[in-house]
Amino acid sequence: FNLVTLVPPDFTTMVRGGRLKERDPLFELVLKWITHAEWDMTLSMREALARAEQLIDEHYENPEGSELSRKCPAIGQFFTRLPMLKGLDNLAQRVAVEERRYVPPTISEIRQVFNLAQVYAMVGKVSMLTFDADDTIYEHGMDLEQDSWIVDALLTLMQEGIVIAVVTAAGYPGKPERYAARFRGLLDRMKELKCPKEVTSKFYCMGGECNYLFKVSEDFGMEEVDVALWATPEMKSWAEEDVTRLLDIAEAALKENATRLRLDVQVMRKSRAVGLFPRHAEDRIAYEALEDVALALQDLLVSSDVKLPYCAFNGNRDVWVDVGDKRHGILALQGFLGVSAEATCHMGDRMTNTGNDKRARDVAMTVWVTNPDETCDYLELFLTEMGTPAAKTCASNRPKGAKKGTIEWHKAQVVQRNTSA
Repeated sequence: FNLVTLVPPDFTTMVRGGRLKERDPLFELVLKWITHAEWDMTLSMREALARAEQLIDEHYENPEGSELSRKCPAIGQFFTRLPMLKGLDNLAQRVAVEERRYVPPTISEIRQVFNLAQVYAMVGKVSMLTFDADDTIYEHGMDLEQDSWIVDALLTLMQEGIVIAVVTAAGYPGKPERYAARFRGLLDRMKELKCPKEVTSKFYCMGGECNYLFKVSEDFGMEEVDVALWATPEMKSWAEEDVTRLLDIAEAALKENATRLRLDVQVMRKSRAVGLFPRHAEDRIAYEALEDVALALQDLLVSSDVKLPYCAFNGNRDVWVDVGDKRHGILALQGFLGVSAEATCHMGDRMTNTGNDKRARDVAMTVWVTNPDETCDYLELFLTEMGTPAAKTCASNRPKGAKKGTIEWHKAQVVQRNTSA
């Protein structure tokens, strides 16, 4: 589904509510029906989601002037209907959310129902799945490991004919080996299985949001695709002097805001991006500070003379300004590969007003995850619903819980021992 947040967020509510990372007008509208009286009544979670499903159906058929667009003016296009009650039934198998007496549904549970409904709705329709990288298919700043189940899932989907594309802010212009290192686990598995070209040709990486495209090489590395082959006409029109102007303004603003908030950071400028991140690897910048910097940049750039589209975002550990955004990256992939918006779904963790995944909602179905484990949950469901023998086998082979012998496994044993003593 597609939701574009046009109204600046209420910062006080964000902080006090403890929901800085999951604010969304549509989710909050549904939650309001459950937790706040409207016309002297509140709805149960099932009633509220049934109402949402009806309004989404109406909006899907006729978005202009729909009741949903009046209740949630920021709403955008839906690429499918959403079976919300089916999503709730799935969630209810794991969480007795409807049986709780004292704790109402959370914004996270509403988000999960929307995600589950979208996964059900896209089965049989999707021919390309795009993914954010950090905090979506692997932990922030890490690499894709060969023994990760998500490698099996992605490879199975590629073998089933679905294009897999990572659309990431990470920009390494002219350095395909850097992308190969990030996806080494998947590439090594392809090499081990001697995957034919009809499989390896189903994997792409769009770097720098929309600025560099890479594909799998014959030796199971990554190689850059000539920009003339895939860039949209709009992207080809971007002038270098406009790129320089955007990055000059953004770099100066990053430095100014880092000083204002007394952040111990370093600022890095690349050919199509500029950002700040902690000076020391072991340090962590407060999320609220990152959010403030990202909002300050957005406020400055929207009133500047910048002529290019851009993405100023909070990356959870850093803040970056990129030339272009994921909307342009996914559009370029769709044009290059001949895939429609209705056949594309993007999974990412940064769908908020300051996230770099939210513009994907303009051009694709979306699933909003919060970590790689959630991504695996939705891929497991999707593979199961696909119903082919290979897909169902892959889904059923997903390990449950922490892998024995890992740090997470040992921690769980210690907690269990101390709790049950």
